[in-house]
Amino acid sequence: MAKDSNDLLIAWLNDAYAMEKALIPILENHAKDAQNYPQIQSRIEQHVEETRRHADMVEECVERLGSSTSAVKTGLGSLFGALQSVSTGMAQDELIKNGLADFAAENFEIASYKALIAAAQAFGYQDIAQVCQQILRDEQEMASWLFEQLPVLVHETLRQVEMQ
Repeated sequence: MAKDSNDLLIAWLNDAYAMEKALIPILENHAKDAQNYPQIQSRIEQHVEETRRHADMVEECVERLGSSTSAVKTGLGSLFGALQSVSTGMAQDELIKNGLADFAAENFEIASYKALIAAAQAFGYQDIAQVCQQILRDEQEMASWLFEQLPVLVHETLRQVEMQ
């Protein structure tokens, strides 16, 4: 494989690593925001752990290619994650905003991992493609769960507004 292709795959994996790391504080905050909804909070906390595992798995892929994760990309991603994690504040519709943001993030991750799978396969790294496929399944499961929860979040938010 050409060095340029290897470098490109490493760059894309670094993007995925930074993305996963940035999502951790966001998801942790969203789990706290759902403290009055134990089932929702539990599923988000589960996905926080999956996200940590995903970051580790992607980092291992980068290392298999003889590189290391990008401190710059990770740092910028962490900064973005910290800012995003508190962006909804105490909004009346915080659960909805969090759910929509999480659903969007999951779908962005799905697209990113589909692209990584195609790249890894094209470059001959079936092992990396398999890792990305495993992560993709987790992201698809979370996106599906979030999609199913959106009406629940809307009804709960409306109920809370009516009680005020």
